[in-house]
Amino acid sequence: MGKLAKNTFFLYALTAANYLFGLATIPYISRILGPSIFGNLGFAMAFGAYFSLIIDFGFILSATKKVTMFADDKLELSKIFSAVTFIKLSFALLLFIALAVSSYMITEIANNFALLTLFLILSALTSLLPDYIYMGLENMKIIAIRGVAIKAIFVSLIFVCLKSPEQVYFVPLFQIIGSIIVIIWIYFDLHKNQNIKFTKTTLRYRITIIKDSAPYFLSRIASSVYNFCNTIILGFIYPGKAVVGYYTSADKFRSLAQQGCSPVADSFYPYMIRTKDYKKLLRTVLILEIPIIIILAICFIWSDEICIIAFGKEYLGSSELLRWMIPIMALTLPQYMFGFPALTPIGKAKWANISVEIATVNQIGGLIILFITGSVSAINLCILTTISEVICLSIRIATLVANKKLLKNEPKTF
Repeated sequence: MGKLAKNTFFLYALTAANYLFGLATIPYISRILGPSIFGNLGFAMAFGAYFSLIIDFGFILSATKKVTMFADDKLELSKIFSAVTFIKLSFALLLFIALAVSSYMITEIANNFALLTLFLILSALTSLLPDYIYMGLENMKIIAIRGVAIKAIFVSLIFVCLKSPEQVYFVPLFQIIGSIIVIIWIYFDLHKNQNIKFTKTTLRYRITIIKDSAPYFLSRIASSVYNFCNTIILGFIYPGKAVVGYYTSADKFRSLAQQGCSPVADSFYPYMIRTKDYKKLLRTVLILEIPIIIILAICFIWSDEICIIAFGKEYLGSSELLRWMIPIMALTLPQYMFGFPALTPIGKAKWANISVEIATVNQIGGLIILFITGSVSAINLCILTTISEVICLSIRIATLVANKKLLKNEPKTF
């Protein structure tokens, strides 16, 4: 089995485990909490997603690229690891200060402060897992094992301990416990097996690391405007209402779609930097889109039954939202693959960022119009997000077409 196939296999093993754990826990959690509290959880999880993006600061891409370049230089890898870890801890501290100050000014943050703090702690701990090291070294086995370990610990504790809506705090807390256990194990592996250790780095070196990662961060934070912001907006407009829970539950399917597509893009990113095999990338997208479309068609036809089975009869209101999210899910794989994995090897990574920035401008402009016209609703947010995703993907494809000569000139590996 080739390195690309092996890495993709391990990432899909992790995704399969996530699916199974999700199928086991999400129906249980949604039924225990009910739509309103489940909506509060979704509100806090959306903030947690932003916390993760800010703390990571795009290092999952920029640091992975650096690790790929210096794969045989253990000293340089140690410096990258040390600098990135220091920067992430610093960002986490700044975020906690900002969250504490915001709780005195914004009612919804004050009402959910404890839950938000737990998700901030979880985001900080998750960011300390050096996935970029193993991705850059194209050793996805460790990532898969640690992901399954965290989920297994979380699922076990959820079923044993979560028994009432008041225990909603257990959801992030049990993930925190799993993350702490896995961090200890991963850092032991880095030190003993990878010979990567904490080492002293200069302020100039850390600033350089931040500058290199800034474009990737801007792209990821911009795309989050239409990935996670919708839940936050609904949480502020309809605090404690079932509609937030309906959107949160339907959005779980979009999240599962992203989890299903990201392993391919994650494994192709270092592979494309090394081989520039565009024919294999395109062939993979075309082949995988066929089963994706079939699955999404099934979801569209039987959305009522799927939502009832997944979340309970109280969540039938999620069915229509699921149908409106299906176009977004259909675009996920090509958007991922034609982004950084396709554009970085030909020196056009900036267009991956630009595509997201233009889509974000569209999203923000659309949100302003919805607010002015009093038309903010879960369905309208889904429609607006679909338009933004189409714009982003169109720009990336247009960039590849405009630079097709560069693609033809790249070396073939088969």
